[in-house]
Amino acid sequence: LVQLVGLISPGPDFFYIARKAMGDSRRNALLATIGICLGVGFWSLMVLFGLAALNRLIPSFQSILMILGGGYLAYSGIKMIQITQNTQLDTRPIKHYQSAWKEILGGLMINLSNPKIVVFFSSVLAGYVSNLGQLSDILFVLLILVGSALVYFSLIAVSLSHHKIRAFYAKNSRYLDNFAGVIFILFGGKLIYEGLYSLF
Repeated sequence: LVQLVGLISPGPDFFYIARKAMGDSRRNALLATIGICLGVGFWSLMVLFGLAALNRLIPSFQSILMILGGGYLAYSGIKMIQITQNTQLDTRPIKHYQSAWKEILGGLMINLSNPKIVVFFSSVLAGYVSNLGQLSDILFVLLILVGSALVYFSLIAVSLSHHKIRAFYAKNSRYLDNFAGVIFILFGGKLIYEGLYSLF
């Protein structure tokens, strides 16, 4: 749920796909989506295996990470519920045609250039990594993270190429941000509470 809320809240990946869908073509937006999902897979693996290793080395690391991650999510949520203006989307057309590989690479580089995704994944997974004892468990979580990103950004690429849906999003984006903020605050507070409880 939190992964989906994080996806809904617009970030660099969203704006890149949105601009591709509205200003370039649906094909290029879908190719860029593949690149972004490759980046999501890379960051997910780094976080999943890195957190698992640190939890074995430092027993209290899990609790500390839950507190820090919960604090980041709560802070992000507070910033989101303060948003009072709708998103302004850049609809200027992109005139240069790119090969399929370059479109995928463009999406991948946009995702890899945003290190906040590591903090977000660490925050979301902080309370669960210690329970992932099998490789199959880790791969299943990886599938959830990458799969949800693929579905979401594919829907964005397809839907934002339609004028009516594009106009609806531009009119109501602040309410989506406010809703995402509430979810982030609640989840962040839960992580902080559980982290403090297990630490003390």
